[in-house]
Amino acid sequence: MSDYLPDECLTEVLVRVPVKSLMRFRCVAKTWHSLISSPAFIATHLNHARHKASHGERSKLQDQIILFRHYSACEYADEDDHGYRTWITSDEEECFALHKDDESFPHSPTLNLKPPHNMWSGQYFPIVGLMNGIVCLVDWSRCIFWNPSLNTTMETSFRTGAGTFFRPVMHIFGLGCDPITNDLKLVRLAYLKKNVVPPVVEIFTLVTKSWREVAAPGPMYILVQSKSSPQAFVSGAFHWVAHTPPGQGSSSNVIVAFDMENEVFYEIALPSCLSSKPHLNMTVVLLNGSLVLVPDNEVYGDSYYSNSVWIMKEYGVVESWTKLFDIDIGEQGVRRVITFRNNGELLLNSDGKELLSYEPYTRETRDLHFKVRPSDGTSYETGSYFVDTHMESLVLLNEAHRPRLVGRIS
Repeated sequence: MSDYLPDECLTEVLVRVPVKSLMRFRCVAKTWHSLISSPAFIATHLNHARHKASHGERSKLQDQIILFRHYSACEYADEDDHGYRTWITSDEEECFALHKDDESFPHSPTLNLKPPHNMWSGQYFPIVGLMNGIVCLVDWSRCIFWNPSLNTTMETSFRTGAGTFFRPVMHIFGLGCDPITNDLKLVRLAYLKKNVVPPVVEIFTLVTKSWREVAAPGPMYILVQSKSSPQAFVSGAFHWVAHTPPGQGSSSNVIVAFDMENEVFYEIALPSCLSSKPHLNMTVVLLNGSLVLVPDNEVYGDSYYSNSVWIMKEYGVVESWTKLFDIDIGEQGVRRVITFRNNGELLLNSDGKELLSYEPYTRETRDLHFKVRPSDGTSYETGSYFVDTHMESLVLLNEAHRPRLVGRIS
């Protein structure tokens, strides 16, 4: 039948087909295999998926799928039909799973996934972000791009400071997409000495599969990055909270952005009441496409942090910064805001390592009955939490196949 359909019509049909089915359809005919595997079709399929997500073409928000990662032995509550609760402790491991963003989260995954890498020294890979269906994980020497829908990965080593005996004192990452070419880009800022700016800036593009140094000068700030928060990529740029290096005059805080198309840095001012706060324990995330400042008490080891949440209602307009609310969970301290949920609640990690969902306007806190059990001598449990919206894509289709699915939950 496909012999009688023009390629344009066939493409219009197939871009609406889920990835799993497309993998089977490649066996229908050589022409179908060639079409589905082509870069042009992969880009068209991705654009269609992004259009659906951005225009809310889902029947219900609860149908949206999220990727959830946590590490270490966790305790969760299991209730029977009579409401009797039993606490169960899982084995110590790194866990990835897909969930519906509804009342079943985080106890009823729709699909369990194996990590796309081998663990080493009991450490987990920080997640830079999730974009175009690709998860980006990093350690001190390498980066892994992983497509959970296809179970394919691509690994690359860093250029600067990747050797065993030399590495930067800190490196910061940003994951974004060139709005013109749709090419996925990873920017890396390597601080070679403590509190010395500017850092070396390098960029990796998925199309070229290679690193190169960015020509534009690096920022004269120390950038901070939450351990595993969803990416703050909007208006074609990645965003970080940043501060002046210690010992260089009065403290100053800004948002530093990196334009993925033009590959240049620029600054966005913070609300005036936050711009000169020392040890500003905040990070930047997204809410409905707007920049939002949220508390992050893991950024610094300092006792001071803000519990307020601010939104920039009009991108780049400093006067549009508006305080949304304060987070009040009683005697429990806020360790980290993980993300905003589809129902408007915040997913929080408390000082007691509990996973909480917080309704900001009623100030009601729901215990999700899921917490990290402390491991001997470790401090990375809470930072391993990562939650972000998952979207199927064919990106990395032509990479080596690696079977990573554990199994669908019945």
